[in-house]
Amino acid sequence: MPGLLILSSAFLAAAGNGISLVAFPWLVLQRTGSATAASIVAGAGTLPLLFATLIAGTAVDFLGRRRVAILADAMSALSVAAIPILALTLGAGVLNTAVLAGLAALGAFFDPAGMTARLSMLPEAARRADWTLDHSNSMYEAVFNLAYITGPGIGGLLIATLGGISTMWVTAAAFVLS
Repeated sequence: MPGLLILSSAFLAAAGNGISLVAFPWLVLQRTGSATAASIVAGAGTLPLLFATLIAGTAVDFLGRRRVAILADAMSALSVAAIPILALTLGAGVLNTAVLAGLAALGAFFDPAGMTARLSMLPEAARRADWTLDHSNSMYEAVFNLAYITGPGIGGLLIATLGGISTMWVTAAAFVLS
């Protein structure tokens, strides 16, 4: 059971990240019609990864792996849930390029710490599940990569069926479940 919980968490978080990769730039493109603005938001969603990766291990050591995994996914959920909340409370006009870039950056900043925390829980989960570390690692990588690869496609389908703003509710739910 612990091994499946880690795998499920990794899948949901990676899928949420993959959906976000498509949904954030799409919202900007839909709102502004500007490919430049969409690329700014896409960059804002990836640039924090460079800095956050440097401190992710320290955060896990200092705060604890379980706490960091939960905090990272909660912050990712809040950053994407803020989009429909802002649209409902203040109107969709508030979702300009700067706001969406800021929310994309906020969500991305916590991703490396969440991934590091889940990876650090893997050996214990493997032991409890009576799996070899090789088996659990290969399963983790397969699940994570499958979710990260399919996430953008799922995001595209969600955008086509629900719209860009509502897609963020689904993305937030994936992070909460993670």
